Amino acid sequence: MYSPKGTLREFNELMVDIKHSIPEEYKSFIGEKYVVTKSNNLPEKTKWLLLLVSSVTEKCPVCIPRAVEHCLKVGWNKKEMLEACMVAVLVGGSSTMTYVTLVDKAIEELKNENLEKFKHD
Repeated sequence: MYSPKGTLREFNELMVDIKHSIPEEYKSFIGEKYVVTKSNNLPEKTKWLLLLVSSVTEKCPVCIPRAVEHCLKVGWNKKEMLEACMVAVLVGGSSTMTYVTLVDKAIEELKNENLEKFKHD
């Protein structure tokens, strides 16, 4: 069964090993991610929604919960995220719809966790 929290936890653990194994490459990857996602001509909020739609189009079960987590943090709601993901279905076809269900599950699993986090920040 797909677990967004479990997927994120496992990914984060694996990234620690990669960071230690190839630190220069890891640092470069993180730097590029920061540059691409920060506000510039497009606001950061929009970029995270684009990353979510791209994650669905690419059918990446690891990317989806990370993008959902950031989308929730920057203020996108469930209806907005799901509506945007339907663009991915237009591009990727009906099989992409199965990944929209992963988005829905990630939203439900992560939204309460993020709400608690933001109350304490």
